[in-house]
Amino acid sequence: MADPTVRRVLPGLVRPARHAAIAFEVGGRVDHVGVDVGDAFDEGFVLARLETRSLRLVRDAQASVVAEAEATLRESERQFERQADLHDDGWASGARFDAAQAAVDTARGRLDSARARLALAEEALDDAVLRAPYDGVVARRRVEPAQQVAAGQTVFDIQGQGGALEIAVPVPETLVMRLSKGDALSVDLPALAVAPLVAVVADISTDSAQDGTYPVTLRLEKPPSTLRAGMTAAVTLTLRDPASAEMARASPRTIPITAFLPGDGAQAVAFVYRAADEPETTSGVLERRTITLGPVTSTQALVHDGLSPGEIVATRGLPFLFAGQSVALLGIGAERYE
Repeated sequence: MADPTVRRVLPGLVRPARHAAIAFEVGGRVDHVGVDVGDAFDEGFVLARLETRSLRLVRDAQASVVAEAEATLRESERQFERQADLHDDGWASGARFDAAQAAVDTARGRLDSARARLALAEEALDDAVLRAPYDGVVARRRVEPAQQVAAGQTVFDIQGQGGALEIAVPVPETLVMRLSKGDALSVDLPALAVAPLVAVVADISTDSAQDGTYPVTLRLEKPPSTLRAGMTAAVTLTLRDPASAEMARASPRTIPITAFLPGDGAQAVAFVYRAADEPETTSGVLERRTITLGPVTSTQALVHDGLSPGEIVATRGLPFLFAGQSVALLGIGAERYE
């Protein structure tokens, strides 16, 4: 019986579970770079900083707009209070009172808008400083002083320190669809003298890398204490082969390649032994049977349909056989279909 599984060994790389490509949230010219590849840092450390002169000018201009809007609102409120008093005493018309109220509402709206723009300007000024989100180390540096960078452009790849480790595996497109989260895989670590480990599929990317593979993340259930980031791993994928598995469920048997005659496509012809009605006899007749084949190797073929377990088929001299032919089991010329 053909093995309805496929096994592939793929290369993997041990890396910290906490890793990220980080970038400025605003664009500008780089003024300072505080770390290099391999440097360790603490949470909150300034990794890089942009020139902030233009951002400060924008912030100061927005602060002036806020101050002006506040003054306008105060004056509008005083005018409204006067009109309210005059309206109550009967000296001001309802139209002038309504106009004063509308002026206050407009001034208040302009102040709210000016304060929002000031908050954005202050946030942009703060975003010009790139701080470490956690304790870690620089895995890759993509920026130099005086370089112009855009918002969202990756400037550092960082990795966390002292946390859990995981294994990154690039999986070909022909295999990734047969993986699911939670699948357990076998992992060998060439650098360590340990038995194969068990890793669980934690994440499967939906986007392919430049080489056409799909990044898959594995989490080790019991990593050894000597495991380090950067070590290589050999990951074994043992997957069900859909075609072979389906055929195995339908008729989990194989026959020698000499036991059938070619037909159309996957169809073939076999001669099946049918015993005579008399008990305890070794004579019978041949039945011509159309069968459906699966994968065919150099020595055997998997039968998808047309034969039942325990049936006996002829394995030699098929071109000279015909339906209804009388035969006898002599231990040669026919083999049990197992």
